[in-house]
Amino acid sequence: MIDPQGQGLTWIKEREPLMRQYDTVITLNVPNLRDSMKMPLENGYPVLIESIENEVDPLLDPILEKQYTIKGKKKTLILGGGEPLDFDDKFNLYMTSRLANPHFSPELAAKTTIIDFTVTQGGLEQQLLGRLISFEQKSLEETLTQLQEEVTANTKVLTDLENALLERLANAQGSLLDDVELIDVLANIKLKSREVNEKLTEAREKTIEIGEKREQFRPVAARGSVLYFCIVEMIQINWMYNTSLPQFLGLFYYSISNSAKAQLVKDRVNNIIQALTRKVYRYINRGLFERDKVTFKLMMTFKILNKAGILTSADVGVFLKAGAGIDDRNKKYNWMDQKVWLNIVALSKHKFGNDHSFFYKELPERIGRLEKEWKKFLDENEPENAIIPDFEEKIAADQNIGHFLHMCLIRSVREDRTVLACNQFIKKTLGEYFTQPVTDQIVDIWEESEPNKPVLYLLSAGADPTNNIDEFAKKKKQFPTNKVSMGEEQEKPAEHAIVNAGFRDGKWLVLNNCHLSLDFMAKMEEILNPKSKEVHEDFRLWITCQENPEFPLGLLQMAIKVTTEPPKGLQAGIARTFSTVIN
Repeated sequence: MIDPQGQGLTWIKEREPLMRQYDTVITLNVPNLRDSMKMPLENGYPVLIESIENEVDPLLDPILEKQYTIKGKKKTLILGGGEPLDFDDKFNLYMTSRLANPHFSPELAAKTTIIDFTVTQGGLEQQLLGRLISFEQKSLEETLTQLQEEVTANTKVLTDLENALLERLANAQGSLLDDVELIDVLANIKLKSREVNEKLTEAREKTIEIGEKREQFRPVAARGSVLYFCIVEMIQINWMYNTSLPQFLGLFYYSISNSAKAQLVKDRVNNIIQALTRKVYRYINRGLFERDKVTFKLMMTFKILNKAGILTSADVGVFLKAGAGIDDRNKKYNWMDQKVWLNIVALSKHKFGNDHSFFYKELPERIGRLEKEWKKFLDENEPENAIIPDFEEKIAADQNIGHFLHMCLIRSVREDRTVLACNQFIKKTLGEYFTQPVTDQIVDIWEESEPNKPVLYLLSAGADPTNNIDEFAKKKKQFPTNKVSMGEEQEKPAEHAIVNAGFRDGKWLVLNNCHLSLDFMAKMEEILNPKSKEVHEDFRLWITCQENPEFPLGLLQMAIKVTTEPPKGLQAGIARTFSTVIN
């Protein structure tokens, strides 16, 4: 199962009641996989193997290829070259992958049935709406659930009555009018059918009423769904940006709990939306490298406007591509670069917004009428802050996409100022909060961390967070911290420090350069969630590593990610220095 958001487990448990009775959920890297499979194979229990990636352990090939040996009424198969194991036909094997697009071999695909449980944007919106209603108006969601159960039960009763009537009529002998028992059954069925239909009608009316109340909260769920898929798409930029759905749900619940209360539902919804957008932005932003921060904010802004019906995907496309797909060699102005001319032609041919208006249709001709002013505009040091000849008032008058139109024009005629224009667009659309310098202090990161939720520092050239961790450890009376520099033969000392000094005594541990021990990092998820050991509540794990496309997915999706790059720009640098001094 392709199941990056963990949705398939519910389906498996509904399908396999035995999954709830027996501990048959295992990981592929469990050291005694054969022994773990023995009892389920012999007794017909279902098994779920979690977190497979592109390949499956060859030990499972006899099961996948159905290499049974039949002796009498018994089936046996051999796993891993050991003794033959009895095989029960009731046995089922399920495997889930957290990769959104795993590259399974053709052989593996042929041996299995692949089901895609990847959540869709609409599906996630519906899930978030249910979670929000359960949190905000629990009685409303409970009433809806009860109504749905009653409707299902009453529909089944109605179907049973119809089947019973058809069976009576099919088996009736002689004249139907003379069959007194059949007439009594018909009268009884008619009475019950009327009662059931009345209940169904009442349930439909209540469901509509509850649905109207639930819909008032849908904007929150819609915003949450948009933000989550912004986060997911950042994986295409850098593998280290992986974030799981449970991590996002933690941000979702935090925003609901910590947003301002309000008497009116409309105001409460707006408060939650603002809190959620800000929380997600801050959480993701601190784990991004400087080169990708504007990209994330811009993507977030585009998707919010697209969901609101203000922008279309074609509008975003013309901003990204501009005149790259245009072939027009009839440049009218010698002082203008060919690339700029193509960008202007692309703008003039595009229909903006949902009203499909050719906003810049006359742009090439208007440049000719005010050639001197346009030439001066293109030579401005800060064209994003200058008045646009002949278009300034028209752009300002468009309350919906005016800021986007302005950004598109700057991107087309002065590509070197695009990032600055993007920041202006983000500021005017989402607010100043999203363009101010952000400095997350180590105390804020520590407050979000847990014994089984490590802090993962993504290293950049010349940056080392160890000193900051030690300074903070002194304040928390955890100094000196245990440190292990990962590399060859350092796995055992690291695991010993986690289990003994960490789990037992609550000491902090810093693992440096973990990109050198990827195999050990792959086991970290299992190490930090022991089933038979108690973990001291003061224990914290700090990990430093360089970006690596083969870094284990499980650790990325459970850790709090922080980049160590110096802030970009004088204002951001001063802000970080000031916040560091006062803290």
